[in-house]
Formats: sequence, C-alpha cells, structure tokens
Amino acid sequence: MDDSRIRPKVIISGAGLAGLITAIMFEFAGIDYHILEQASRLRPLGTSISLHPVVMRLMDQLGLLDDIHRIGKPLKSISILSSTGRKMSKIDVRGNKRRHGSQAMVMSRPELHQLLLSRIPSHKITTGKRVVDYVEDETGVTVVCMDETTYRGDFVIGADGAYSTIRQIMYQKLHTQGKLSQSDCLPLQYDKHCVVGITDELDPVKYPVLLDKSCEMKVVLGKDQRTSMWLMPLVGNRIGWCVGGPDPRQEQEREADHHHNNHHHSHVHDDDESDRMSHASFASRSKFDHIFHPLRRAASSDHLRAGSEDSSRSSIHWGPESPSEILAEAHQFKCPYSSGSALDLIQATPLDRVSKVLLEEKMFESWYSGRVVLIGDGASQAILDAAYLVNLFVDLRSTSLKELTMAFEDYYQARSNTAKLALDSSRDMANVIYEKSLRASVARNIALRVAPTWFLQLMTDSINTDTPLLKFLPYVANKGSRKKQKYRFMQSLQ
Repeated sequence: MDDSRIRPKVIISGAGLAGLITAIMFEFAGIDYHILEQASRLRPLGTSISLHPVVMRLMDQLGLLDDIHRIGKPLKSISILSSTGRKMSKIDVRGNKRRHGSQAMVMSRPELHQLLLSRIPSHKITTGKRVVDYVEDETGVTVVCMDETTYRGDFVIGADGAYSTIRQIMYQKLHTQGKLSQSDCLPLQYDKHCVVGITDELDPVKYPVLLDKSCEMKVVLGKDQRTSMWLMPLVGNRIGWCVGGPDPRQEQEREADHHHNNHHHSHVHDDDESDRMSHASFASRSKFDHIFHPLRRAASSDHLRAGSEDSSRSSIHWGPESPSEILAEAHQFKCPYSSGSALDLIQATPLDRVSKVLLEEKMFESWYSGRVVLIGDGASQAILDAAYLVNLFVDLRSTSLKELTMAFEDYYQARSNTAKLALDSSRDMANVIYEKSLRASVARNIALRVAPTWFLQLMTDSINTDTPLLKFLPYVANKGSRKKQKYRFMQSLQ
C-alpha cells in the first residue's frame, strides 16, 4: 500500500464468515480494525456450505486455497429425487472447473468458520459486545454497546448477518430522516423454515458415497413438495443435511389473501393471471440458499454464523413448528446413500449440532449511510463484497464523509447488479423445484428431465462472471475458459 495513503480504523460488527473474511483482507492490507461480536463465545453451528468458483482466486491470494481443499470436497453433481428415491434429474457440475477455473467446494460451515478465525489475532476480536447504537460526527463514528462500552473508528462495517443490528440501527436513522425506501421499511417475512445439522462420523461400508473424494449432493422432494431434504457428503465421513419447507401458517395466510384478492379482482379482471402468478412466485422462494446459492442478505442464518447463546436473540429463529415437528417430515424420505431411511442420518447427529433457521430472501436497497456500510450474509457474495470494499479502502486519501460516501457508492454500483443476479438465479431454481401449480409441474418436468445441465450453467455463469481480486496482493491467473469473466481492480479514488 502506498505510504501516502491513510490507514483508517475500522469497526467490524459481527464475527461470522463475512466479518472474518473482511478482517483477513484487512490484515493483508495493513488496515487497522477491531471486530465486535455479541455472542459470549464463538461456537459456530450450521450444516454444509458451498463456496462458488468465483471466489477461489481470492482464496488463493489470501493463502486459504489449500485449506479450503483440505476441509472441503469439490461439488460433482446435484441429483433431484422423489421421496421414494426415484431419480428425477442429475446435474453434472464438474464442467465448472473448465468454464470457471475451479469447482464449487462443499464443506462444513463450522470448519470454514474455524479456518477463518484461526487467521485473526485474538486481541482483535471482542466477544459479548451487543451493539445498541452508533453516533457519527465530523471525524469518525462511536459504536455503543449494551454494557456501555464504546469503540471509536473512522467507519463501521455491518457484517452481523441477516438480522443485522447495525442495519436495524441504520435503517431507523434513515427512517427518522425520511430517507428509507418503502421496500426497506417492510419487515422480513420469515416464510420458510428448516432444521440443519451435520452427522457424526459414519461407516463408509454403510454409506459408500463417503469414500468419494467429490461431493454428490442429493435433493429429495417430499410427496406434496411441502418439505424437502438436502444431503451433502463431507470430509471426515460425515453428511450435512437440511430438512425444511414453507411455514404452514404463512402459507395459509397467503392462500387466504390470495383467495380474497382473486374474489376482489373477479369483479374487475376475471382472467387476471398475472395476479395469481405473482402470488405463486412469492410463495416459491428458496429456503436453502446458504447451502446452494449464498445470496446477499438472503438466508437468515445469523445464529449459524457465531452461535450466540443469548436467548433473546435466538428466540426469533423459532417459528410455530418445533424442530422435532419439522424433522418428523423426514420419515417420508428414503436415504439416497443407503438402504435405510433419512431419519438414520438425523439420529446420527448430536443435538448440539442441530439448529433451526427461519429464512426469507430480500434484496435491500440501502447498503450504506454516513460512515456505516453493510456487507452480505451469504458466504460467496460476502467474500466478493469484502474484496471490493477493501480495495476501495486501501486507496482512501482521507476519511472525510465525502470521501467515504464516494467509496460506498462505488461499492454499491459495483456489487448490486451481481447480487441481484445471484438472487434471481436462486429464485429460478426455487420456482423449478418447489412450485405446486400445474404449470410449474410441466415446467419442472421439462427443466429437470430435458435440460438440467445447460439450465444450471445458465445460472452459474450469471453468478461467476464478476471476479474481483485484491489489488495489493499478487495476481492469480484465471484458468477458466469463460474469458468474459471480469477481473476488476478498484480504481483509486480521485
């Protein structure tokens, strides 16, 4: 970094994947930072997670790629099965290595968290710090914690998940000023729920798939498509799993609203198909994006990222159905890796590795305000967010509000379109798999049986085209055949 550049002090709120990867980049850039985490101790929970090819060159720059390959398996295929085990489709994704230079890597989320945490000096993380406010002035920002301690920095990065406290505070301030968009005023609607876990070490004789050095992901659809189960073999002879579906009470409320709206519209437009389709699209949002398509501020996996033991925080994750009620749905699934039931995998999972998550996709419009900026909650998209921001911060000539606003706006312009593409890709897959209408059933049969590989390539190409690298670290060549991929160094602020 040029010695003529300033070295700002940054406060990072959240020691999840997003906060930790940002901190690692700051370490390499020589930028001062401190992480505040509200959990009293870092005890990462969750199931498996995938890192997309688009971030592998960044992982190489940061010296993490060998460890990623040590704790993860390259994703080989995605098979979609009926509840009885009948194969509906198999999508071969090994072509990602040729097209994008790397395959997606599937690994245990807790192990990825531990890997990133191991690269952060312990004195730069303070746990048990619940942020309750921040106060800005002309020279910086002061973060206020519940225990009345304060932390001072030039700016704040909100990396504290889908339930981001920093975002809530920022949005309240924007709302008071009359600057918050109507969309961002709407609360998150947690209309999907799932229970996730990772088994203990299993016997490869019973589950031969564990001997495969690649990951063969299975998606098992329930009889009524109300529930599905995602299964991912992991390093260490374990299997990550996720069982879930739409929240039945939310579905009932939407169906009631749908009936009411159809009745109302029948007096005006008897054939208002667009109104019915808008309801169907909303009801089909993906519930497992943190596994397959990590998206910007999409999966509400806050308790998965750091394992907060604060009951007031974790209570918001528990919906009308308990984990046992959701898991009871798994009795209908045949295990695709053995002759047994999917329940065998759940029973092989210790209780302290089982979590319930409420999910909803939403693309927020306000990404920054004043001296505060937000980064994504999904792993791959959060890594890309962090890379763009850190490249900008390296070239800061001052920490004036004007300079920061320019940097934050450049970040928003660079990342928002790609984040929206990732969101749209996830919704497309969700529409294919989970929609219940006759029209969707026909589309699903065509998509899953006729053209699954090119369909997935279309989606993955859209989210693997924006490949930022850290400008202050040695260049890593793009080995993929998709030469239209963009390699972006953020330009120095003028």
